[in-house]
Amino acid sequence: MPERGMQVAMGDYGSMDDYHRSILHPGATMTGHNILHSGVTGMPNSVIQGGTVTGYGETPFAVPSPGSQQGMPGQAQFKVGESPLSAGFFGQSPMAGSPGWLSLPSPSGALYPHLQHGVTNQVLRYPVLRPLLPHISAIIPIGLACDLLELYFTSTSSAFLQPQSPYVLAYLFRKRSFLRKHNPRPCSPALLASMLWVGAQTSESAFLTSPPSARGKICQKLLELTVGLLKPLIHSSGDAAQNAVVNGVALGGFGVGMPGQPHEMEAGSPGATGALDDVATYIQLATVVSASEYKAASLRWWNAAWSLARELKLGRELPLNPEQQGTPGQDGEAPTAGNAMPLGQPPGTAPAGIVSEEEREERRRIWWLLYIVDRHLALCYNRPLFLLDVECDGLLQPESDAVFQAGDFYPPENYAETSYFKPRGPTFECTGHNIFGYFLPLMAILGEVVDLNHARNHPRFGTRFRNASEWDGQVAEIAQQLETYERSLKEFEARYTTPQQPAEPKQQGDATANQEAGHQDATSPSAQSVGTQNSGQRMTETVIQTKIVVAYATHLMHTLHILLNGKWDPISLLDDNDLWISSQSFISATGHAVSAAEAINDILDYDPDISFMPFFFGIYLLQGSFLLLLIADKLQGEASPSVVKACETIVRAHEACVVTLNTEYQRNFRKVMRSALAQVRGRLPEDFGEQQQRRREVLALYRWTGDGTGLAL
Repeated sequence: MPERGMQVAMGDYGSMDDYHRSILHPGATMTGHNILHSGVTGMPNSVIQGGTVTGYGETPFAVPSPGSQQGMPGQAQFKVGESPLSAGFFGQSPMAGSPGWLSLPSPSGALYPHLQHGVTNQVLRYPVLRPLLPHISAIIPIGLACDLLELYFTSTSSAFLQPQSPYVLAYLFRKRSFLRKHNPRPCSPALLASMLWVGAQTSESAFLTSPPSARGKICQKLLELTVGLLKPLIHSSGDAAQNAVVNGVALGGFGVGMPGQPHEMEAGSPGATGALDDVATYIQLATVVSASEYKAASLRWWNAAWSLARELKLGRELPLNPEQQGTPGQDGEAPTAGNAMPLGQPPGTAPAGIVSEEEREERRRIWWLLYIVDRHLALCYNRPLFLLDVECDGLLQPESDAVFQAGDFYPPENYAETSYFKPRGPTFECTGHNIFGYFLPLMAILGEVVDLNHARNHPRFGTRFRNASEWDGQVAEIAQQLETYERSLKEFEARYTTPQQPAEPKQQGDATANQEAGHQDATSPSAQSVGTQNSGQRMTETVIQTKIVVAYATHLMHTLHILLNGKWDPISLLDDNDLWISSQSFISATGHAVSAAEAINDILDYDPDISFMPFFFGIYLLQGSFLLLLIADKLQGEASPSVVKACETIVRAHEACVVTLNTEYQRNFRKVMRSALAQVRGRLPEDFGEQQQRRREVLALYRWTGDGTGLAL
């Protein structure tokens, strides 16, 4: 019972006010102190000093400042989609220094003797967490830390690796590399802390759910720990680096690396600092902030991730390793030319230019995920692209999840000896069930649409400078890319839903299919079958997952057609000052809007809670619905039955989205569509004019005009 005793004692002590705590510790100050400061000058105590956290006493159970437990948004039960981030945190830029905690004395051993032995009685199931133990011992039990790390890698499907947490966008690392008992992957403490923080968002552990405010407090402490360990954008270590001078210019304080540092051997830019783990940590932070109501603040973290990825040149393939003989592999196996060094070898101890194939794949996955998010947020926030196609035109596409997690890598020098082939750079074909297989090609196409939209709306060289018909060539080319994707999607569906004899793979799609099929046979998920409302027959989990991917991809594809042919801004759409509603492109876009709504029916059939890709799906559901809102607003009771049914489907989908990942814009648009649906059904209220005005005011919050910021309020 040592854990239970520890939890009760910590909860009692943490709930004391300053007065009662001062009785226990007469020397303790009673002054409040804000955890997150607006600048470096307000931080007398940095979180990280000498490898320890200031504010943690000599005992492993020091109590953080009560200031970190006040003003938390999660005073009620924390649910998925409710960010544990305090409003004060969003005033912090990644450029700001690490937050400071108010130093308080720890509970003495005489008062709490049972706490002195709590940590020694807990088993560390995953040794990868050992570097983090000094920092988290006063926040969560070791057993819970192991559970949170395990939850981070948990999949909702036994057939395919689908992250259970809505904040894990894709698996960037091998599960086995983190969870194995011997020789786990060396990781930065900040990355490990961010993984625990992400896991704590949705964990159902009693430690996080009782009392209801526990999740918010613990998540806040893990967040502060992550930011403190990360030292945002200042990756130099030690005081010596702060005094670095290059050619008479003091650069240490700006986080600029010194010439000849190990990162430059990883093809990074001269002066680049940080490492792969830092980029992944930025991704974790940015993802949770993006899913909260503070979407605009997330760009600070995404910009940090994109910038560091560019500095590290993650969009380029690293040169091949020289031949190595007699070096054991990461798991003790004999090395190959492409995997000759254990991943995460400490800098300075590894031969120059030796990088494992696993690390190469991690670099690819991190870059391609950042590429996906860049295009996605360009649509969400009405911003230009950050990462360019030319930066990654030679980068290999990621392996399938089955191959990556199993560690069955194909060293580049062996490609000629096999029929396996992977394309380089962005592609436009659906190749797999994971985010890189079906969503990455769509985001490559979306990047073209975003560039075209910004060119059209350029204040000087847009439609005022060029005739509208001059864009037709680009529109036709992008439409051709979407048709290519549609053909590949049909082939993908047939490959996984129609029984067929395995054939020798000749292209990447065929090879990926055979690899994933082999993984499914090994784990026996295809023997499992489930029933759905869409079909009376029993279907295997593989078929169900394929149907889900096809339904989502079909909706996204039709939404991209709408974005290509239509308007992005809802107010401009309703005003129709340029009479676009009478053009051929409007008719084309309307057809795609109805088709997108039909695809949503399939999504709701196979994935009723819309949990397959909750982080990404909302904006495409929204943009695909604006045209239906326009039709309902203009035609009202004269709308066709297909439009009425489509509006009903949109309302159902938004209600499901609100339950899964609750965000304000989805709640607002659900009300707008409900009002429009009442109109098309002929239910005109007495205050009809007022309702129309209220709808317009809600939509005016989200603008995609020249200076609009989309969802970033």
